[in-house]
Amino acid sequence: MKKNLACWILSAILLSVCVAPAVPLESHAGVKGFPDVRGHWAERDIVELSERGVISGMPDGNFHPNENITFPQFVAIVIRDRYGDIKPADGNWASGYIQKALELDIILPDEAASTGALNRYSAVKIINSALTNIYNEEPELDVYSIVKELTDYPSCKSCRGPFDDEIGQCMAKGIITGRPGPMFDGEAMLTRAEASVILLRAFDPSYRVTREN
Repeated sequence: MKKNLACWILSAILLSVCVAPAVPLESHAGVKGFPDVRGHWAERDIVELSERGVISGMPDGNFHPNENITFPQFVAIVIRDRYGDIKPADGNWASGYIQKALELDIILPDEAASTGALNRYSAVKIINSALTNIYNEEPELDVYSIVKELTDYPSCKSCRGPFDDEIGQCMAKGIITGRPGPMFDGEAMLTRAEASVILLRAFDPSYRVTREN
């Protein structure tokens, strides 16, 4: 009886091994977690940020790379890369990250309540502040020679915009590039994919692009 029972258990184990579903081979865990980034132009950068533990997907398990990134989402990624997960300061999931960003002078008090989509102007402002106040990066000395080439950059000193230095710093460091024109297109909203690319460049200089002279 005991011999028969042992044989039955062994057979069941072998059968379960034979019929167990094959585990898909993924080069990156992030791709497996975000089905909608497979083959996407920003796949590498999204995967890398996922492996760094600074981004996560949506409740449906996808990343939604082509949707606009919001102000709180962007700030949370910036803070999380250096300080990890931060508990909410109140009922809002992002409140802890916003509070930390305020303490570090990454954002201004009047921006703390922002919840909408993030444009390119705001992105370079946040990144430039983070590079200075978190990563202690030295600023590039010559940024005017870069921004003056942009068609949407005012030529007169008195009418230049408030983001000129931030644009120049981020472009000079190879974190963000201009758009055809050439122009900066600062009012354009950033997608989650675009944000992933420029944030990875900000966090890791090895991903930055070399500016052509």
